[in-house]
This record gives sequence, structure tokens and C-alpha cells, in this order.
Amino acid sequence: MNAEEMMQKFQEAGYEVWIQEREAGVRKKVKKKSLWIKVDREKIREAVENLMEWAEEYPHFSIISASDEGENVELNYHFALGYGKQLEEFAVTFKVSIPKSDLVIKSITPLVPAAIYSEREIREMMGVEIDELPDKRHMFLTKDFPDGVYPWRRDETAPKETNKLYETWTEGGK
Repeated sequence: MNAEEMMQKFQEAGYEVWIQEREAGVRKKVKKKSLWIKVDREKIREAVENLMEWAEEYPHFSIISASDEGENVELNYHFALGYGKQLEEFAVTFKVSIPKSDLVIKSITPLVPAAIYSEREIREMMGVEIDELPDKRHMFLTKDFPDGVYPWRRDETAPKETNKLYETWTEGGK
């Protein structure tokens, strides 16, 4: 199934969907397509289940990326279809916007076990509570890292002070 056919399936299911196309390559330029699907947080599992059902082969999960968008946190669930097949592979990204006043979403780990690492990272770095996440331990922050401080956020929950190596370089190694 190509990107246009997958787009049609999601449109028929009532999702807002669009395709982005970009040129890639150095000597031989090729068009690479990305399918973007806007999903309500209550329907993220349903959307992933649809992708798994409609795809000709199991979708390749890449990562969940996150960004602080002011009043909301946006999560992008990145998959690939046709993974490893030259000129057939295309990206599928589910865009989910969650209000900061209620930062909760269901885990997709029951469907895609490898998503546990991305979900743990998003929980730790952005403060998004992942319902039904089987392992909520920190992956990157120390046990004594303050609660309620999220390194990837741009609001009042972001770290106030940092301990970046480059800061000591600019101060002459002090």
C-alpha cells in the first residue's frame, strides 16, 4: 500500500490527513513522502491499530518526538511503512496535541512493545503522564532530580539552572 492509499484509508475513518513530499538524494534525486495524521489523544491506540491492520506488513516504529507548543505539548509518533524497500518506504506520523492542563495519554506499548522507551523518555522529559505504562522508572535523569522539573519544556517547569559543559568553557574553565 502506498502513501496515497493509506491516506485514503485514514480519511475514510474520519482522520485529518495530509502528505508532505520532499526531494532527497545527492546524485539521483527522489521524492520522499511523509503521511501526517492528526489524532485526538483518546484515539491514539485506535489509530495505531488501524495502521497495523491496513499495512501490508508490520509498521516499523521509530520514536515519539515531543515539543512544547505553549498551552499544549505535541507528541509525534513516527512509523515507517515499506521499511528498507528502496523508493517504496514512506513515513507515517501521528500528531497528538495534549493540553498542559491535562497531560495524560494512553500507552501504545501494549500494541508496540518497543514504544516503552520513547514513552518513558516523554514522561521523564516533558511531564506527560502515560496511562498503562508498565515501567515508569527514569531513564536519563538521576533519582534525586527534582519532581515537577522537565528538561524539554519551555515554560515554568523547565530547569532554572543548568550545568552545561560549554558554560564552563565560556567562563575560562572556572
